[in-house]
Amino acid sequence: MSDRYNSLSPQAPVVLHCEKEYDLLPGQCYGPIERKVYIIECCVEGYGSVIINGKEFPISPGDCYILLPGDVIVHTADTAEPRKGYWCAIDGLNLGLIFREAGISSENPFAPKESFRDLCRCVRKMVSDWGNDDGGKAFRETAYIYEFLGILMKNKKPSVYDNRIERALGLMETKFHEHLSIDEIAREVGLERSYFSTLFREKTTVSPHKYLTSLRIRKACDLLEKGQCNVSEAAAATGLDPCNFARVFKRETGKTPLEYVQNK
Repeated sequence: MSDRYNSLSPQAPVVLHCEKEYDLLPGQCYGPIERKVYIIECCVEGYGSVIINGKEFPISPGDCYILLPGDVIVHTADTAEPRKGYWCAIDGLNLGLIFREAGISSENPFAPKESFRDLCRCVRKMVSDWGNDDGGKAFRETAYIYEFLGILMKNKKPSVYDNRIERALGLMETKFHEHLSIDEIAREVGLERSYFSTLFREKTTVSPHKYLTSLRIRKACDLLEKGQCNVSEAAAATGLDPCNFARVFKRETGKTPLEYVQNK
């Protein structure tokens, strides 16, 4: 991760790239491509389409849509009036959960039409600020993303169980370095373990254990990347069993901790 994000929490969403897109040629096609980050696009003029995993979605002025990591995407521009607008690439630990809560999926990539003006304003702020390189840029970008998410989620009414899962996520993110068990988390949020695990999987698509393990490995990666500690210290600092750390690390990242350090 770039040095300009070092002051931010590892969970904070970040802007990876953004630009104004006004130079598409009539009939231009781009893809197929599979990305590992989230793409937000706002169409302000013209027409086109986006094909997601083989399903085509027409694009017209006033459409804001979000493309998810892992989907196979093809972009096309209209042969007479190619689309124009703004787009950005973002990433962050909990973005997938938030977008799912907002109803965004591979089968339904569009944000509500009535929110387009405000959503597009956020993306335009990102594009306008992209060329700057002062010390506050990273914080402004994070604020733009949160503003976008706040607009997207404005009409979402969380249930009591949504709030409990949010509390569980908060516990994991603040106490991952402790020997925190799933039983303890379930008790803390007032749910029986099996029911908690079912609700958690419904909200995040993974089990609580998988989520917590992935979070801990991501934290360990951050520590190793910054050279703040050795492998044993990274395991201890993230609440993982040092005896199983290398095996779990390789399962999550595809590399051993030493390979990860050597290739960082």
